Formats: sequence, structure tokens, C-alpha cells
Amino acid sequence: MPLLSILKKSTASVIRLTSAKAAVPFLFAFNAALGQPPIEVTEELMREVFPTADSYSLKEGSPPVYRAFVNNPESTELEIVGYLFETPDMPPEEIGYSAPVDVLVGMDLKGTITGVKILHYIESYKSIRGDFINSEYFPNQFENKNIVEGFRIGRDVDGISRATITSWAVSRGIRNASRRVAEAYLSDSEFVSLTSADAVALQVLSAQSWEEMIEGELVVNWAVTQPDGTELHLTLAFMGHDGLGELLVGDVDYSRADREASARVRDGNMLLVGIDGDSSQPFRQERLAIQQGDEIFPVERRRFVYVGSADYGKIADKVRFAGAIVLDPAVDLNQPFDVLYNTGGRVGEFGTIAQTKYKVPPIPLALSTGQPIPPELLPQFDDDLTAYENEGLYASLINNAPWLDVTILLLLLTMVMTAFLRKSANIRWATLFFTLIYLGWMDGGFVSVSHITNFVKLGPSMFRSDLPQLLIVIFTVVTTLLWGRVFCSSLCPFGALQDFITKYTPKRFRKELPQAIHDKAIYFKYAAVIFLIVMSISFANLSLFQYFEPFGTIFYFSQSYVLWAILALFILGSVFISRFYCRYVCPLGAALGIAALISPWRISRVPQCDVCKVCEHSCPTGAIRGPKLDFKECVRCDICETKLINRAGVCKHDMETVAVRIKDWSPAGT
Repeated sequence: MPLLSILKKSTASVIRLTSAKAAVPFLFAFNAALGQPPIEVTEELMREVFPTADSYSLKEGSPPVYRAFVNNPESTELEIVGYLFETPDMPPEEIGYSAPVDVLVGMDLKGTITGVKILHYIESYKSIRGDFINSEYFPNQFENKNIVEGFRIGRDVDGISRATITSWAVSRGIRNASRRVAEAYLSDSEFVSLTSADAVALQVLSAQSWEEMIEGELVVNWAVTQPDGTELHLTLAFMGHDGLGELLVGDVDYSRADREASARVRDGNMLLVGIDGDSSQPFRQERLAIQQGDEIFPVERRRFVYVGSADYGKIADKVRFAGAIVLDPAVDLNQPFDVLYNTGGRVGEFGTIAQTKYKVPPIPLALSTGQPIPPELLPQFDDDLTAYENEGLYASLINNAPWLDVTILLLLLTMVMTAFLRKSANIRWATLFFTLIYLGWMDGGFVSVSHITNFVKLGPSMFRSDLPQLLIVIFTVVTTLLWGRVFCSSLCPFGALQDFITKYTPKRFRKELPQAIHDKAIYFKYAAVIFLIVMSISFANLSLFQYFEPFGTIFYFSQSYVLWAILALFILGSVFISRFYCRYVCPLGAALGIAALISPWRISRVPQCDVCKVCEHSCPTGAIRGPKLDFKECVRCDICETKLINRAGVCKHDMETVAVRIKDWSPAGT
């Protein structure tokens, strides 16, 4: 299942599968049988990653590496041609959606990547799509890539659709581990020569105080006076280099800001903007612009990212919070430029403005452009950073929102509610088609029980950077608590698929389980959701929901034959029994059914229901039995309510007529 996309350092404490193996061998054996165990590093695997080598050593050294050799015909000694290493041996590890992603990397003596192989990752995506990182084009992008190059997803490396967190963790993990190995073993490499000078420059800058950074003009304080006399205090600082950004705002905040910037635009350096003051008007990114010469570059929303609350580093306690402008590449960093802020008039216009001049100092400029830093400059310049943040963790929901996706999703949610409230079959079928195509195969942002299990593992932070997914979750929770399983009716793509199967399958195929079996079988899904939640709490690195939910198999085209076989059973069941999967298997439906028990607005029943079977025979989940409605099993499909509104059954007669025609009849409960 595609899962809302969230990186969180604390997930590094997730139990590793290997420790689960030691604690519970039977669980490991079960999981291993389904293709989940880590890949063992063998000579064959090393040959895949470093194909030009003739032989390889055992892992040794500090940091630990495998050495790659070729036979030298002019000598009896083997000639070393590069190194292979595992990213877990180079802490700290980059965290994927649920845990670190372990990668085997090969690198030659020039610092060029010869190949990569994913050894182990615990991802919902893997469970439903197979070994998608290794099997797609994604890892091939790192081959022949030198470690002096950029590794940013969206700019330097194409990510994997709906798996941004995983893509970023892999790319950044390869970069960090490769550079650590280069520093330890490739003293003559280009990367080491470049970073040695960078390290000296950054060390000089990090030794400076905030005040010294202001004196050196890396940091510029700017007071913007508003029309009412209040002031907005802005702090500007150039951070167009990884080390510089990490000094200014800390590695976690900088990584998040850099990731967000990479997802939005493919080029441009970041200019830090700290925000403070007593202004009566809130800071607005739309009021910012960069001017160089006669050209003005308004700061578009996509070019402004949230950075943090300034709790760490040089900027710590200097401002309330911080953002960053991703400068337009047309801005010449070698020349000074003006930063404008519109203090009056319409947003986007720059008639009434405050402005200040900024010039990137020589050392930060050299760091960002990769140019050599003249030694005479190093003692003269100051700068320091180490900002981190914890406030506004959910700001990226807005700052990084895919607004086209949000707009389409809001349209879909509007259609769902319109069909539900108006009881319109035509609108509902149009909505089901929209849901099946868009949420199923195009977007893949639907809700699954994996959201419940991952919520148990990660808490609400799992939704903090995926606004479309959060909207679906909120909609699902609110509608379930108010009306019942509206999500199951029209917003679940697999539910939509089952409805289309029922609609276009000949009626002679329709069957029903014997009532006694049905009454017991419906509780399997409740056992399933309890089992999955317990397992997610007890063994955080086990992923089992894909064997109970077929969504990812069909909508992400899983490479697992086992999952396709399970899907085939569900589809076959749906051919003969309407909403077969919803009735007996769906763990998410079970969870929503339990929540629906407190819903205040339920389906109306009338006295005529005591003797009428019309709605009972039409109910796709078998939730109706005469006058009784098992509301937890109801998917709010509107069929029975529409029949009641249209008086399609006994309800078309008044009760006096019904009582006369039915011998020995009395209302239920009397």
C-alpha cells in the first residue's frame, strides 16, 4: 500500500528483523518463507555490485569494508581496485518509512559508484509491490555516479513514485556511507581534496559566534516596519552548501528543508529567512521577492520551504521560526542582490516595499560553487550553525502539498458526499469509477489497515507531510463516526472494484453462504484486525497486512505470486458473493465497523420492514435481516435507503393495509 510518506529519527529504534529472529524463531521462519529476510552478502552479490573485480576480501577495517581486487599479470600480488561496504556499518543510518534501508555499495578508487544492491528494508511498499527498489531502474541511477556529485531526490536522482521517504533514505544513505569510506581509504580522491578544504572552511565558520557571523555579513538582520509602526524582524543567511546548511540549522532541519526544496524545484540555492518581531501582520512568503538589477523574482510558494523553529545551532533562540527561499538560478550569486518585502498594497505587487541588500560572502560562495577557497580567506571569515527544530512539524503539510492532487481529491470527496446525501445512484456510480481509476491505479493514496498498524508504530507524525493522505484519513474518520462506513461505500477502490464485478456479472452466478456460516464468517475480519494490531505492537518490523489486503497487489502490480493467488481468491469470491472481501476479510472494514457503532445518524427502519425482504435481498454485505440491521456490517451503499425513499417494497403500502393482508401479523417486538 502506498503510505503517507514520514521521516522520523526516532524510528531508528525500531526492532531489527534479526533481533526478532533471535527472540521468536517461529515468526522469523514464517516471515522468511515469504521473502522478508535480509540478503546475505556473498561473492556473487559482490560481483553484481563490483563486476570488474576478480576477487574480494573479507569485511575488515575501520570503517569495515570489503576490498575488491584484480589479478596483476606482472605481479604475484593482487591489485586493489576499490571497496564494497554496507551502509549500516556507517552510522547514523538514514531512516526509511519504518526503519533503516540497508544497502551494499561498490566504489572504485576514484570515488565512482560501481553498483548498489538493497540488502534489507522494512517497507509497506515492498510488501505489496515486491522488491521494487532493486527491480526497477532506481538503483541503476547510482552506477558511474561520483560521490562529489549531488544525491538529492528530484534534482540529481529520480525518486520512486509514492515512495519519496524510501528513495531519499537510500540516496542519502549511499552518499553518506560512500563519503565516509572515501575519507578513510581514498586520501588522494577528488572528494577528499575538495572536502578537506571545505572542512577547514566550515570549521572556521563553526567557531564563530552569531554576532561574529553578523559582523562577517553571512547573517543580515533586517527590520521591516509595517504601516502601523510594528516591526517584522527578518534574518537572512546564505546556506547553499550541505555543511553550511547543517551548521546554520542542524542536520535534521537542513535535511528536511533540502528534501522539500528538491521535491519542488530542480535548481537553486537556499537563503535562510529567520522570522521574529512584534508585527501586527503575520509574515507572508508571497510578499517576498529578490531583485537584481532591473529584474524582480517574486518568491513563489514552491520556492519557499519551512525550515524549523530555531531551537538548535547558531540560529537557536535568535528567531521564532525559520524558512528558506530557494533562489531562482537566474540570480547571480557573485553579485549582490536586494531582498524585498511588500509592506502594503496587494500581495504579489512591490510598490510599497522594504528592502535590504545581501551579498554572499566569499567562503560560503566558494563552498556552494565548489571553487577552491584561497587560504588567505580562511582566517578572516566567521560563521556558525547548528540549528535544529521541533516546532511546526506539520508545516510541510502545506509547504510541500501537491495542490493538483489535493484539488482532485477534494473533488472526489465532494462527489462522495453529494452521492451519499442526495442518495443518487448515478453520482455514486460515477464516483466509484473515479475512485477505482484515480485512487486505485493513478494516485494510490487510498486508506488501508496499514495506516492503523503504522500509526501504532509511528504515531501521528506519519501523516505530517502528506496532505492528500491526511485528508482521506480525516474524511474517513469523521464520516464513520457520524454516519458509518461511508468510506467503504464509495472511497475504497477495491470496494468499487467489487461493486463493478457485481454489476456486470450475470445474476445467475449470485450465491449466498448459508446464514449460520455467514453469521460466523463475518467475525474473521475482526480477528484479522486485532491480530495485525497486536503484531505491529509486538514486532514492529514485521509486515503482514498485505496477506489480508489485496489493494497493493492489484493497484501496484505486486511481483509476489502468493499475493496474486490471494487476490484471485478474493476476486473469485466477489463473482459469486457481492462484496465478498468486505463481508468476511477486510480488516480496515472491521476497524471502521467498530467505530461505526457510535454513529448517531443511522439508516431508518419502518414498521413495514418487519414483513419485507426487498432490502434484505439487495444488501451487498448481508447486513439486513428482516427488520434488523447489523450496522457494523453496513457499508452505507444507499441501496436500502433509496428503496425506502422510492417506496420500492412493502413500504409503498400503509400499515393498515399491510396488517389486513398478512394473517396473524403483529409488529416485531410485540
